[in-house]
Amino acid sequence: MKPLTPSDPAHIGPHRVLARLGAGGMGAVYLARTPEGHLAAVKVVHTELAQDQGFLARFARETRTAQRVRGPYTPAVLSASPEDRTPWMATEYVPGPTLSEAVAGRGPLPEASLRVLALGLARALQSVHASGIMHRDLKPGNVLLSPRGPQVIDFGIARAVEGTVLTKTGEAFGTPAYTCPETVLGREQSPASDVFALAGIVAFAASGRPPFGRKPAAEVLQRIVNDEPDLEGVPAGTLHDLLARCLAKDPAARPSADEIVNVLSSEPLPSAEHGWLPATVNAEIGERERELHRVVHEAPTAPGVAHTGRKRRGWIVVGAAATALVLMAGTAAAVLRPWEDADSGGTDEAAAPDDDGANEAEGDAAAEDEPSFPESVYGIHFTPDGEELYVHTPDEITVWDWREGELIDTPFGADDETNSFDLAESGHMATAGEDGLRIWDDSHQEVDSFDGGDIEFYDSVSLSDDGNLAAFRMVEQDSENSIAVVWDREEDAVVWEEEGDTHSTQLSPDGSHVMLENRYMAPYIRVVDPQSGDTVAEFPTDGGEPADNPLIDAAFAPDRPHIAVSDSETEQTVVYDLAAGETVEELDSPGTPMGLSYSPDGASLLAGRDDGVGVNGGFMWDTSSWESVVSESTLIFDKPLVHPDGETIAVVENSTGTGGATVLFLDPESGRDTHEIT
Repeated sequence: MKPLTPSDPAHIGPHRVLARLGAGGMGAVYLARTPEGHLAAVKVVHTELAQDQGFLARFARETRTAQRVRGPYTPAVLSASPEDRTPWMATEYVPGPTLSEAVAGRGPLPEASLRVLALGLARALQSVHASGIMHRDLKPGNVLLSPRGPQVIDFGIARAVEGTVLTKTGEAFGTPAYTCPETVLGREQSPASDVFALAGIVAFAASGRPPFGRKPAAEVLQRIVNDEPDLEGVPAGTLHDLLARCLAKDPAARPSADEIVNVLSSEPLPSAEHGWLPATVNAEIGERERELHRVVHEAPTAPGVAHTGRKRRGWIVVGAAATALVLMAGTAAAVLRPWEDADSGGTDEAAAPDDDGANEAEGDAAAEDEPSFPESVYGIHFTPDGEELYVHTPDEITVWDWREGELIDTPFGADDETNSFDLAESGHMATAGEDGLRIWDDSHQEVDSFDGGDIEFYDSVSLSDDGNLAAFRMVEQDSENSIAVVWDREEDAVVWEEEGDTHSTQLSPDGSHVMLENRYMAPYIRVVDPQSGDTVAEFPTDGGEPADNPLIDAAFAPDRPHIAVSDSETEQTVVYDLAAGETVEELDSPGTPMGLSYSPDGASLLAGRDDGVGVNGGFMWDTSSWESVVSESTLIFDKPLVHPDGETIAVVENSTGTGGATVLFLDPESGRDTHEIT
């Protein structure tokens, strides 16, 4: 901890800066007091990173997700502001050394401490992975030592830094010694990648060196891929065998964090009386706590500082009078063996209530009861007044206050298996599934239904703006073919129908055209006039034969007889005038199309792109000039949807394998996300 210099800020956002803690790859770190009187470690982003719009977009997403991580081994992310001129992130402050500092200064840890370290790291990964993220940069420098167990920090930050000036200039963010083989080989990471790093950290704590050496970096990476780890220093027995499995080259052969917890929970652990750390490390923590007490005591107190009732862990420094209330190393009353489960006979975090009388176990139980989406979302729909958002998933249809992120209703019941859902400008809704094709009013009362006879199921329903016409697909019992239908519900008459290989249908806003998609042979898209039955357009327009089964999306314009079509083979979005019978514009849109839509006023056309693993986002064009109005750093992922008044843009980010899908809300001016529901 170092005193402030004239060049250091006095405030970072709402936080008053007290001292400088250090600096890392992402920026400087300060000790600061929050407006509520807590102490926080505030990380300030480097100027170079603050100018990288791609980093800022990822930083916003990762810090927001990190705020959902809760557990006794992961200091909470209290707040963050990617929008500030100098972006920052504030986390709970832990007055302890990093594992790398402790081992360098005090030597390797004894066996009992190693077991607690491994168990605490595994529990931290349980919390991180349960929130839908991976750490990606787990190393001794990101593990703080506390009397309550190891504390894992900086989870998710590595992904925000990927592809920025730090990595592009060869200043790699991360430590090669703890990198997993799949990362070295350019393959996809998974929670098992963090497990590999966990084992490397424990091996380092046991011997003072990483299991594949420190340098040169290129040789370390080769050894990670090809050689067996050096586990000399790790005591023989359960822990040694477990670490060897964690360091398997094949991610599928590694144990999960859950298995590590189960195995180590059955092993002997240190008693509460003596704590889990060696006396020398406890002494260092005591010195840091006394220094912290001095810094906080000498700092003037800002007027009006008061508690807010927010849950706090024992190491948080609080109080309007700025008196440091900290856990002193070696105090049996403070060290309650949080590394043990309550079920195993020890005292878990749940046994120690927070200052406001609540406890972490209650918070975790509440988190499990919170609504969440599965790994995919079928569709999203704003209500005509823009106040609410309908989200259709494989499980159900839910209604949300999208501004507050609060679930309002499940109008058609839980576990609703509706195949397709649409919401018209009139407020009418349509559901299609095995139980029929139904029309509902804006109070969710059924007002109409379609009887097609012996039908196995209905899907791909689409309503005209006035809610009178419905296009959909139905499949008869014991039939392989589908029937595409346009139905006038006021007249209760089928306007048009066609039997064939249609896989989806879409009705134009005024009901004058219906789009038919065939996924397996050209033409992949046909546009039909349902009044005459004539085909007025086909795609590909040149009659060519692109690759089999291209990924295609299409959207009708709301204010003119245009249709836009994107496909993965040509990597273009074609805008076609149905009245004139000619192409209006051909727009470059490389990548996999993940949804195509116009803004309600027709002024913008949006093309979603895949979920950001390989690319940064999608496209948006001004339909008067066809100029792009967003950059490559935007987050227009799946199913882009513009708010009726242009207030926000909603998009879906599908799961990457560690959690459910997320609905992001983007600022229409900057393209950066403002918040999410998940």
